[in-house]
Amino acid sequence: MKYLATLCALALISLPTLAEKETFPPPELQIVGHPEEISITPVPVARADGQVGWSHTLHEREAAFLKVHFSDFNLHPGDELRIFSGSGRLVETLTGQGPKGLGNFWSLSAFGESLILDLVTRHDYAQPPFHVDRLIVGDPAMLETPDPWNQPESICAPADFEDVFCYQGDAAKWANVYASVGVMTAGGTGPSLWCSGSNVSPNNYLLTNQHCIENQSQCDNAEFVFKYYRTGCNDGSPTTPDWVGFRCDQIVAISPYNGFCDPNLDNLDFALSSVIGDPTSQFGYVNPDPTPLTDGEAIYIVQHPDGRPHEIAHGSGANVDVDGTTLRYYDTLDTEGGSSGSPIYRESDDKLVGLHHCGGCATPGTGNRGMLMSDIYPHIQDYLCTNDLDLQVAAAAPAVEVLGNGNGIMEPNETWEFTPMVRNTACAGEALMVEAEVQANGSSAAVTVIDGMVEFGTIAAGQSAAASAPVQFIVGPSSCGGTVILDLVNLSTTSSAGPFADGTNYLEGSVGGTIYTTVWSEDFAGGLASWTVVDNGTGTGPAQTWTTADPGARNLLAAPYAIADSDEHGTGLLMDEELISPVVDASAPFETLELRFAHNFRYFNGGGNEQADVDVRSSATGGVWTNVANYSGTDASGTVTLPVDAYAANDLQVRFHYYDVNYDWWWAVDDVTVLGGEMVCEDFNGELFADGFESGDTTAWGNP
Repeated sequence: MKYLATLCALALISLPTLAEKETFPPPELQIVGHPEEISITPVPVARADGQVGWSHTLHEREAAFLKVHFSDFNLHPGDELRIFSGSGRLVETLTGQGPKGLGNFWSLSAFGESLILDLVTRHDYAQPPFHVDRLIVGDPAMLETPDPWNQPESICAPADFEDVFCYQGDAAKWANVYASVGVMTAGGTGPSLWCSGSNVSPNNYLLTNQHCIENQSQCDNAEFVFKYYRTGCNDGSPTTPDWVGFRCDQIVAISPYNGFCDPNLDNLDFALSSVIGDPTSQFGYVNPDPTPLTDGEAIYIVQHPDGRPHEIAHGSGANVDVDGTTLRYYDTLDTEGGSSGSPIYRESDDKLVGLHHCGGCATPGTGNRGMLMSDIYPHIQDYLCTNDLDLQVAAAAPAVEVLGNGNGIMEPNETWEFTPMVRNTACAGEALMVEAEVQANGSSAAVTVIDGMVEFGTIAAGQSAAASAPVQFIVGPSSCGGTVILDLVNLSTTSSAGPFADGTNYLEGSVGGTIYTTVWSEDFAGGLASWTVVDNGTGTGPAQTWTTADPGARNLLAAPYAIADSDEHGTGLLMDEELISPVVDASAPFETLELRFAHNFRYFNGGGNEQADVDVRSSATGGVWTNVANYSGTDASGTVTLPVDAYAANDLQVRFHYYDVNYDWWWAVDDVTVLGGEMVCEDFNGELFADGFESGDTTAWGNP
């Protein structure tokens, strides 16, 4: 049976879209970094503590920031790669196959001229655990002050930007500044692009333009940058010594850009995304206001114009024109490239009343433009703070080993601990003396919680609190291969509020770890030479079937990639296109077998019944193509992982089949990988329960 496969379910709000087959270029985004091709493979060195280590520093003089791209990232359980900025701040810690199991991804950015990679492993590798193949060097112009004599047309001359630091003494405005972000995207081999945005929820949902984060593929490589501003007031002071970045997780609500800067209710040009991590606890959030803005109300815009550090533009009510669903602003309300997605606030109460997305001061009566928050609000209100007192569980820090063999893998007879977190998601009001209990529910492994009662104290509105002490648990014997599941239940306060929802599966972890081996991978660097292309469509030309030439210049994934582009092929021409992999020997006795790929399927809702199938065949299927995923009826993108254990054999093949297509859009595919998994599990003393590797093995991995 066909089924729709996605990395995880997206709670997307469905908004009407235009049926016309027409595209418009979005507003131009600000380029803030340029790519370089590099090649770095870790070379291990045995350390005195019996572990294997490797460290490498990248340095680019006068760079505003550095980002690196990883390919074939695949660390064994318990191992980690830490990334530091030149200031010594920990940028992120990478484990397994990287964030969301992507395998191929961009790192978070290290502010400044240096990025440090520090790898610590406890185990042997048959091949290098990753490669670094690209580097983005941040444009030093990001650190410069604006040039008032060379401004784009969205400046309502003269330029009237101010450093946000000028408002540090205004608590409300400074809170809005602190919760505002730069939105940095990096995809393909192209430049790094910049927009603006803001954190609009205690539950960490960030708002920007849809033309800044168009789909899940872009979200997978997007970064939200906090704490980037000058440390003086309009005096050329240096910027903050380091910024803090968080990864985009999932798009949860979206409305398209309609090609015109004057929005309508079906095309509000916004994207609301969840984030990996908890920026709210450090930087707070802003309050979207459903009350419509009216003519005569003064506003201000917090933004990253031209990709520079945070600045503010103010305007009197005389500069504000509410024109139906279009918010227009003139004179001192300046914007530039990089300002797309900027939050617009009402001066009188500092509430979020609009979302900037277009410039236009050079055209009389047009102005810089944005959407009204009163129009966006109904589509995002389920993700915002609540009017009534409400408590929700917040993401806890990963569990850490307290008593065990030290290999970083949760295993039988070991003691681990974690610290629960709870958030007060109310718009106003304290949650007094919050308590809860940690229980082992639904675990397939034996688990003993030592003392599950936890206290969080009083939690202010919109704030999070950690338990006053960590909770410890013991993994029972004979639990290898099982799952530890801990719930956070019975949330309560000393007030009469509640009951509150339990945090089921609050902490979940496998007993033992899975070692993944790359059985086969394809990044299309060599084109389609090893693939079989079957063209059952009509017409000829550069876009008649699957190709890596990207004839429509879509720039969708990491170039090169394979694409079947119906739109570029043209009207009246049918497409029924098969892209078949070479034969893959997947006969090794792995416990699991997975197919992973990145893709971008754009569906034309004004067309026919456009279909995109992922099929496999092998001797295990009798040589018959068997469907494992289907995309149709809506857009789909991102990185997908599918179980294909049942089809393991020495003659496995994968097919991407794009059919029932007649001048629709496209399907693009990249980074196709088959992964075999084996579980390893040791007891408290390091004795192996399953064949794998010994803790402390310092054998160097070989070259690929």
